[in-house]
Amino acid sequence: MSNYETPEYAVVEKDGELELRTYKSYLTASIEDLKSESPSGFNQIFDYISGNNSKREKIAMTVPVFNELGAGISITAFVLPAKYANESPPEPGNSRIIIQKIPEKLSASITFSGSVKKEKLDALESKLLKWLQGKNLKTNGNFRLARYNSPFTPSFLRHNELLIDVEMTL
Repeated sequence: MSNYETPEYAVVEKDGELELRTYKSYLTASIEDLKSESPSGFNQIFDYISGNNSKREKIAMTVPVFNELGAGISITAFVLPAKYANESPPEPGNSRIIIQKIPEKLSASITFSGSVKKEKLDALESKLLKWLQGKNLKTNGNFRLARYNSPFTPSFLRHNELLIDVEMTL
């Protein structure tokens, strides 16, 4: 899929483009924006990994870039390389960027390619929720869009996922 580092996960169940996964804990650098259409969140975090941080250190790009899909607010998050689980990442030069540890979790995903349009996301959300309801699984939190490609990749070649966390009932 790509040569970039991704968060570590194990597939619990697979049904076509639908998956139930357990993710190991990872760190993110995120920023909250009021407008979901704005790329400024991405640009500000990219600035952080490009060296606008306390150590003037370049941080490797990882995939995916997450966008949390909440009402009226957009959160853009970059996953930090796994090496920062053992050493603290540099402090952001931008006070709006938050470094956060994401705990282990169970997530459901649906994979798709092409453009990211509201109608398409709504249909994917419905399909994912119906699949989870059929398994008697309850969701937790907002949907997250995961983008694995640069904006310069033709849309038909893009790998995207829509994810939502699932309550662990083990």
